[in-house]
Amino acid sequence: MNFKLAARIGAIPPYLFAHIDALKLEERAKGKDLIDLGIGDPDLPTPPHIVAAMQEATADAGTHRYPAYVGLAEFRAAAARFLTRRFGVKVDPEREVVTLIGSKEGIAHFPVAFVDPGDVVLVPDPGYPVYATLTRFMGGEVFALPLRREHGFLPDLAAIPERVARRAKIMWLNYPNNPTAALAPPEFYRQVVEFALRYDIIVASDNAYSEMWFETPAGSFLQTPGAMECGLEFHSLSKTYNMTGWRVGFAVGHAALVAALLQVKTNVDSGCFEAVQRAGVAALDGDQACVDELRRIYRERRDVFCAGLARAGYDVIKPPATFYVLLATKGMPALEFTMRLLREAGVVATPATGFGAGGEGFVRFALTAPVARLREAVARLERLRL
Repeated sequence: MNFKLAARIGAIPPYLFAHIDALKLEERAKGKDLIDLGIGDPDLPTPPHIVAAMQEATADAGTHRYPAYVGLAEFRAAAARFLTRRFGVKVDPEREVVTLIGSKEGIAHFPVAFVDPGDVVLVPDPGYPVYATLTRFMGGEVFALPLRREHGFLPDLAAIPERVARRAKIMWLNYPNNPTAALAPPEFYRQVVEFALRYDIIVASDNAYSEMWFETPAGSFLQTPGAMECGLEFHSLSKTYNMTGWRVGFAVGHAALVAALLQVKTNVDSGCFEAVQRAGVAALDGDQACVDELRRIYRERRDVFCAGLARAGYDVIKPPATFYVLLATKGMPALEFTMRLLREAGVVATPATGFGAGGEGFVRFALTAPVARLREAVARLERLRL
């Protein structure tokens, strides 16, 4: 039989990370000790009080049935309390919050609700690939918003042509940012709200790394006056509480945007496992000392890694947030730089071109290894002297 793929699948560019995974297997087969700093997956365990809440919830047979599509009322209320406590944002948990099976699920489904063929979606470059991929799946057109180092990795809204702005349906934002680790100042969000209201554009803010900051607390787009009139924000428990495999998050914002996302979800999934949501309540409402400790650990890792690379002569960007570090490749193509790190030093990084053409010239490291391994990675890069 001829299994012909849909055109939308054929249009997806080759998955760069799969190529890197194959090379990792190849190097490990040779017996090489790899220090893998390529994947943004926390290496630390989920806090015990969250695990205990999950254990208790799974022992309750009542959690084993189909959950509500919109999510447990208790979880949505906890999410609303988190928004108020952390950002001073007050929302109605009944109408303005929906539970997600991880924020990626919601981000992927959101364009289904709003993007028609020919609609323009404004997407950061470099940026999380799902923003662009699902836009194309819906027949939309991607307009890249370059994130440049000299501009603090913030898009230049004034550079968006009038004709594009008038056709745009959604603008994606992501701060703290992956892969650049940049933060967005309040003034930038004010400009975004003004731009969105002027051109009738929905703002979709991906705030998955809201608690992964170091010196200056990260903000929320929804703190901005007028943001609730035009936007939706996606939150995840994955990085904040080391729960990447648990798959739970939430979207919060304008009631009509929440309702539209929920309408898509009711047709494609059956809701988030209630036991996971109960554990999520324990995470959001519980003692946040575990989050403070996680920040301390990542801050120490960041300081050791960045200082070491700088001493070795590398152009490293010390991140104010997330657990990612960008390194300039000194004019070498990012993929070539990554391959040399892997083969000659046994250090795995991610070429920032995996997040868009705007990532050329940089590789991304994830601080998901103990300090001792990070020191060893620095020593290997120092010997390599790329």
